[in-house]
Amino acid sequence: MDKSGGETFLKHFSPIAGRREQMQARSATITGSLILLLSMFLAACAGIDLPPTVPETGVSATAMATDEVVATTTELLPTSLPGDEPSTTFLPEIGVTPVLMCTPPACAIGETYVCPSGDCPGGCGTVCAPPTPITGPLGPAPTDWESLETWLTTLWRGDVNPAAVRAALQQSGMQKSLEDWRAADLDGDLRDEWILVLYDQSLPGVPFGSAGDLWVVNGEGVIFRYYTAPSTDIYEFIAPTVVSLADLTGDGLPELITDATICGAHTCYNNYRITGLRDGALVDLVLAPPVAEGEPPGTAITMSYADSKLADVDNDGLPEFLVHGGTIGSAGAGVVRPRTEVWGWDGTAVSLAETILDPSGYRHHILYEANDRMAAGDLDGALALYETAINDAALRDDGFAYAPEQTRADISAFAAFRLILIDLMQGNAERAASRLAWLQMTYPESPTTGAALTLVSEWAGPDGAAALCARIEDSMATLDNPTGALADMGYGNPSLGAADFCP
Repeated sequence: MDKSGGETFLKHFSPIAGRREQMQARSATITGSLILLLSMFLAACAGIDLPPTVPETGVSATAMATDEVVATTTELLPTSLPGDEPSTTFLPEIGVTPVLMCTPPACAIGETYVCPSGDCPGGCGTVCAPPTPITGPLGPAPTDWESLETWLTTLWRGDVNPAAVRAALQQSGMQKSLEDWRAADLDGDLRDEWILVLYDQSLPGVPFGSAGDLWVVNGEGVIFRYYTAPSTDIYEFIAPTVVSLADLTGDGLPELITDATICGAHTCYNNYRITGLRDGALVDLVLAPPVAEGEPPGTAITMSYADSKLADVDNDGLPEFLVHGGTIGSAGAGVVRPRTEVWGWDGTAVSLAETILDPSGYRHHILYEANDRMAAGDLDGALALYETAINDAALRDDGFAYAPEQTRADISAFAAFRLILIDLMQGNAERAASRLAWLQMTYPESPTTGAALTLVSEWAGPDGAAALCARIEDSMATLDNPTGALADMGYGNPSLGAADFCP
């Protein structure tokens, strides 16, 4: 088509072109109206009163720049175009000038909103500003937990001298001494977190310790709380103490070791927790055996009257956490043997690596240790200890519920049964028969002697040991207290009954 033909074509279809321009204008007007309505809605939600103004006739409702007002119109929007059917009015006359609203930036704890230009209508143009630097002494710290978190975070972000913060905390009673404050880089950002023991003055005192919490604070706020939710039970809300900071995992960052001691009527129990960084968060690293069958693993190392230290026991370059104690203050517990537990990093958690028993001069302690060795498969070690329990006259006999002589007799008879079982398992039938003869001669009336006779006479080899032991234990269960004194050596010691003759 030549130029003249094109001009003829455009001229011929000029009504259509004009109609297109009208539709585009109408679309722009509707868009502006919608923006105006949206601005009014946001202003109403934010509680902002829009200033009244006298609108100009014929001005479209259009969103302006951030710091400009949006004009409105007093005229009705076009209700129709040539050739259209009449339609309803889009926007009534409102007589106000809405202000464009802006979503403010997300500021961190302690930061404030400021308007650098001095003119930020609707919040447009505001920015986050760091807290004002604090110089000189601080006033007393807040004593309510919510205000305290904001206060501490603001000071940390402002790089305030920790000595001033400690003084303010002590002034308000939230801390008591320098031992309540530690600082260490726990998250690897090259800046120390504040580790704070804090005391809750709203809860009453207890005979031991004080109610409170432990926080780890940095510029993000409280990133670790010892208690995930405050308790109204003061015995479950004891302020812990910081035991040590040491790298137990080999990741180059220190772990936080804490202790919350809880005391009963006669005995105090230490509860050690080890907290470290995992997947970007501070979490408990201890994986303790369940306290009861069916219970989940524990997250604390619990021991009565405990003391602790760090030492590299296995020479792997990482310290282990050693906890020593285990005695019980109640007379009803009997004589309990102290122990040392060695806890170390196993690659995924801090777990119990070894238990080391203190030397003991009590016969029942030697028997229990022999039982543990046999259960672990150390038959030779168990054999030596059972013989010691029988033959060592220097060992003391704790007559907890029975006379000392009866206690020694019951321990010796039980040890002899176990020795006979070991002899049979090791294929030494002759020595087993010799021990049985000694048992029959020394304790002929003991139920254990009858059980040993059944064991020797019906022994058919290690493969049938489990079934034979089950029959013996079932038979012993029909008797009244077949183990004598071993049934009750105090609640702090194992109670041995008919089901314990075979490991």
